Amino acid sequence: MDSVTQTMPMEDLLVELNCWAGGVGAREVRPGLTVCRFDAPGPYSWGPAHGVTFGLVAQGRLSVDIGRIAHGCGPREGVVFTDRLCPAVDVVAASTDNPFLAMFLQIDAAIIRRMSINVLVSDAAAVPVARRGRTSGNQCSGTFSVDARLLHSVLRFLRALDGDLDERVLAPIYLQEIVYRLMQIVCCQDPLEVASHDSDADPTRAAIEYIRSHLTESITVSDIAREVRLSESAFAHTFRATIGVSPYQFLKSERLDAARRMLITGSGNKVSEVGRAVGYSSASHFIAEFKRRYAVTPREYANGKYSCAALDVVDRPDGAHARTAEMVKFPAGN
Repeated sequence: MDSVTQTMPMEDLLVELNCWAGGVGAREVRPGLTVCRFDAPGPYSWGPAHGVTFGLVAQGRLSVDIGRIAHGCGPREGVVFTDRLCPAVDVVAASTDNPFLAMFLQIDAAIIRRMSINVLVSDAAAVPVARRGRTSGNQCSGTFSVDARLLHSVLRFLRALDGDLDERVLAPIYLQEIVYRLMQIVCCQDPLEVASHDSDADPTRAAIEYIRSHLTESITVSDIAREVRLSESAFAHTFRATIGVSPYQFLKSERLDAARRMLITGSGNKVSEVGRAVGYSSASHFIAEFKRRYAVTPREYANGKYSCAALDVVDRPDGAHARTAEMVKFPAGN
């Protein structure tokens, strides 16, 4: 991406924030969204905010003091901090000709937890945020450079606030996009990780991580429910409401997907070994389940000499089964 392309979203952001600011001072344009414009340095009074706060500086410079550590934040830089401490925020660079312009967006921890779970479900190989260099529960991990993708997400969010329908329909989607982009930035993972686990009742995430770390064992839904300290019925209801499928279906899907990856990479010499490696004690049961999902046997899949549609069986609330086709193509051969 060239420098001209990178500059454009920043210029657009300056225009948007100037429009929303409406004058000098801090203006809460929407619940949880504050736009600041100051023409002189000075302290900015920051009250307790719910969840996680994402601050983005478009022009000027500020200093966020949390836990006796000052975090400087300049143009095209962001900062993320949680609600557990009330930071001291000082505008350190601002003038009439170049006023300080920034936005502070409060993000509910529930949105972060939900997005974190979505990322886990979508990518079985993804490393959970909690395992990426967490630094002892810091409430602020310093500033970070805001790339064009995050800037575009912020612009889409701000522009969606112009109309009632867009604000109701599109703004929540763009807010989730902002959270997703923030989760991809290493230096702000710590506060986001705090929020993603900032609940005594996060059974879905715990269940997913437990399933993926125990695929080689013959675990049951009852075992998983016991691990997350819920009754089996309560756990099944919560899991389905969050993920969209039952815990059993998710467990089976994870096992078969792990087996598929092993067959492609040649991690197992025999089909029975692959089946045992993903928690199937019976080779015939494993072969039947695999063929039911991918329309071919594990051995045929490993050979890769076919072109077919893999069928993924998803159980419905009424107990019936629905088949959804997913095209999986391989080189044809004899």
